[in-house]
Amino acid sequence: MNNDRNFAGNYLVLFVDILGQQEQLRQIRCLPDKSNPKQVAEFESLLKKTVGTVNGFRDAFYLYFKGAEKQHIDVSRLTEEQKCLFDKSKSNEIKSHMFSDFVTLFLSLRDDINKVPMIGVYSALNSAALSFIAMLSEGYAIRGGMDIGVGVEFWEGEIYGPALARAYALESKIAQYPRIILGDEIVNYIQLQRLREEDNVFSTMNKRFAEVCANLTAIDDDGYVFLDYLGEGFRNDISSINATLVNKAYKFVISESERCKSTKNSKLAFRYSLLRDYFEDRISNWNYSQQLDENAQINPADPAQAPGS
Repeated sequence: MNNDRNFAGNYLVLFVDILGQQEQLRQIRCLPDKSNPKQVAEFESLLKKTVGTVNGFRDAFYLYFKGAEKQHIDVSRLTEEQKCLFDKSKSNEIKSHMFSDFVTLFLSLRDDINKVPMIGVYSALNSAALSFIAMLSEGYAIRGGMDIGVGVEFWEGEIYGPALARAYALESKIAQYPRIILGDEIVNYIQLQRLREEDNVFSTMNKRFAEVCANLTAIDDDGYVFLDYLGEGFRNDISSINATLVNKAYKFVISESERCKSTKNSKLAFRYSLLRDYFEDRISNWNYSQQLDENAQINPADPAQAPGS
């Protein structure tokens, strides 16, 4: 336990489940016989499909988070003194913890050093949306919950407290189908920042980022606020985007929906029908093309191919 981190504070927590990975994990029953190349190859392939997929999501999230931090900041309006202060006031470090097919990403919202905590909130929303689309484009669905609450870093790389409990409950009990649900506390936090008086350059920045964050969310049919990763707000927030990424994600959603129907998997068929309905309601925002090249290869972790690059 590190006493330097042993204090409570407000944290943003995203809890994500990479769906379908449990089936892959159950196929790993024992270590392979090293003298049997076939067993070794099968073992390595399963590890790549499980650990590699979970780690790939985390890496993509980090990549997008760093890119998102650099947007919407007009440093030309700051004085030299303010620039020096702003350099010390960027988002706190995003941290993560992985176990099984789950990923927990957490961000301290303390403002003793970071004077614009909304930068971190915006970066988390932006990165979660981009990672969601990127994973779908590669044939992997995710489900998640994001909220703000009290947390403590008792151990390196781990978060404990109500913030984690809230995010986990949103993912496991509310989300149901592939989407990212936002809890009441993060919604209220964004709204409070939108209503703040602009008494200095940092309160102005917090308010501006809060306005952008509000436009990245929507209310679903069940009344819960979710990350509207294909909505107009998100589309307008990105200066450029690789439409092929979204198109491939949509094709995967269609194929999974049809597969679940053909196998009469009622539970998954219903969930993918909800996801498909969402895509079909928003896909016109993203220049969807039925003539998408089926051989196109997308690497969501490659900045040159990532949305907004």
